[in-house]
Amino acid sequence: MIEGSLARRYTKALFQLAREAGQEEAIGRQIEEFFAAYGSSDLHMVLTNPAFDVATRKRVLIQVANSQQLSVLTIHFLSLLLERDRLKYLPGIASCYRRLLNEAKGRVEAKVVSASALEPALIERVREQLRELSGKEVVLQQEVDPGLLGGLTVELAGKVYDGSIRTQLEKMKQRIARGY
Repeated sequence: MIEGSLARRYTKALFQLAREAGQEEAIGRQIEEFFAAYGSSDLHMVLTNPAFDVATRKRVLIQVANSQQLSVLTIHFLSLLLERDRLKYLPGIASCYRRLLNEAKGRVEAKVVSASALEPALIERVREQLRELSGKEVVLQQEVDPGLLGGLTVELAGKVYDGSIRTQLEKMKQRIARGY
């Protein structure tokens, strides 16, 4: 996800406050939880609807935040976003916060896409190889894409390692077309 400069500024401020409170992980989880609720329901329509005054929208936000047992810091942050009409930046903020937290904890995110679900032993081997490659603990996200036919694609730190059969067949097709 593309993060705007405004989302990065808000995220850095939140991360710094969370770090001072020693709650980086907890605040990150809370932002993710709220974002999940915000994105998967009509909550975003209510909180961004100008037909409701800011006080009403803020009461709704606080009720939802309390039901999720969010910290005071998280509630204040979300209220600030609401008051300044910045809730639309929540996806970028959640993504940027996750990235800042991973950097601070010496972790890196990686995405592995395969044609079918991978066995746990293979997942651990891939994680270990990526850890050796990056020098950091790897937070692995798995996806299944039957169109790959076989093999894997791995995205790590902005680089894509493509070992899929689909790509190998495409390269072979290009070489044959060129006469090699």
